[in-house]
Amino acid sequence: MPRETNAARGSAALARRTRKLSLLAPCVLLLSGCVLDPLVPSPLLDIPSDFTTSSLRGAQPLYAQDFEMYRSRPLVELIYQARASNLDIAAAVQRIYQADAQVRIATQALIPLLDFSGEASQSYGGQGAARGRSTNVSAALVASYELDFWGKNRAGRYSAQATAFATRFDGAVVAIETVASVAETYFNAVALRNRIAIARRNLSIAQRTLDAIRARNQAGTASGLDVAQQETLAANVRATIPPLEQSYLQFVHALAVLLGSAPEHFRLGKEDLFAIRVPRINPGLPSDLLCRRPDIASAEAQLAAARFDVSQARAALFPSIQITGQGGYQSEAFKNLFRPESLFYQMAANLTQPLLSAYSLKAELALNRARYQELLEIYRLSVISSFQDVEDALTAFKKTTEQERLLQLALESARRAYQISEEQLRSGVIDLTTLLSVQETLFSAEDSLVEARLSRLLATVALFQALGGGWQVPAGAEVAQVPVEAVVPFPAKLK
Repeated sequence: MPRETNAARGSAALARRTRKLSLLAPCVLLLSGCVLDPLVPSPLLDIPSDFTTSSLRGAQPLYAQDFEMYRSRPLVELIYQARASNLDIAAAVQRIYQADAQVRIATQALIPLLDFSGEASQSYGGQGAARGRSTNVSAALVASYELDFWGKNRAGRYSAQATAFATRFDGAVVAIETVASVAETYFNAVALRNRIAIARRNLSIAQRTLDAIRARNQAGTASGLDVAQQETLAANVRATIPPLEQSYLQFVHALAVLLGSAPEHFRLGKEDLFAIRVPRINPGLPSDLLCRRPDIASAEAQLAAARFDVSQARAALFPSIQITGQGGYQSEAFKNLFRPESLFYQMAANLTQPLLSAYSLKAELALNRARYQELLEIYRLSVISSFQDVEDALTAFKKTTEQERLLQLALESARRAYQISEEQLRSGVIDLTTLLSVQETLFSAEDSLVEARLSRLLATVALFQALGGGWQVPAGAEVAQVPVEAVVPFPAKLK
């Protein structure tokens, strides 16, 4: 029996989502009554069947909040602290509250307005026998309601709901970017600490060699040039330490700010860079990104809101029906206010058809349609940009893994060369110039290996971020989705 490939499964899954959204769109538009069709095009997406670089042996799927994959307890603790205390995340939460309030404001247009009116007045005047005081007391309820026959107010509410979802998705983007920044900053700090340790260790080796050369110079078996050359090498190694320490402290300070803390109150624990596990992340299928990237979901939600704005602008061109009514009690004496004969009521219906204002209303419709077209292109750009992000991260991981392997071999060779050169120097086979050259090669190889491991870890963070950080579109977000027409190429032959 032929086996279905990942590409075919992804194509089928996206096709099902496309059909679902196509059927869902009219249901959303008619969710609470008639909402005019916005008559705007659906986004057409070109979805690749698979990523170019996707064959990672032992790769694991990405789950939400999955920083346990690095097997670094300090990093996990920093991530949890950032999620709880980061100020950018806190600001994003407040923006969500604002968006929810806007939904409630938009919902008010669907609810009848009911106000209480109370009035008491007294006047004095008149002529002759009629001259005297007159009193008027009234208490009434005043109600008004616009029949949302064309769905204008419902479209406004749906637009606000879609915008609220977009704000939530933007908050997820902020959270993912924050934890990714924490991981990147932590890895940089740990790598710099490793490089500082290597520099100090190499300085110790260079200083020990310098002491030996000075002793040989005093014994007459080494020249002053040999001493000066080794002094230069030791000074150069010593000079690399202060910039590394400066960069390390800057990353520690940046990490403190990411955690919502002042740098003076933050201390970073010690961990070796090579003790941190380099995870292999399964990228899944390109079609999955439509539901896994909050920035794509946000662009789609903004597009959905723009669709409802177009519907609302269309509905404004049609007649609106307003119903008003009031009822209550009115009397010339407060003691008789609530007697049956003081009861009154009044009802009216008002129909309004825009005439001269239709010019500006049509311009408003054109404005909303142009805004929709703009957001449509932004949505398509966010989708194809997400494919680039994943491809770049996968390529970076693959190439940095290869680079680290080659640099590890180079370091092993440099260490053997240094050991051999020391023995040959003692035997008089080589001169000090050769030893100095071998020393410099060894120091450079150790430092380069640390930078390669750092690049590899940063590539995994970039892939984590490019895949959406384990995020998924929440249930109940249909109002923030639009019907999508997707072109998904099927493989030429199913194996």
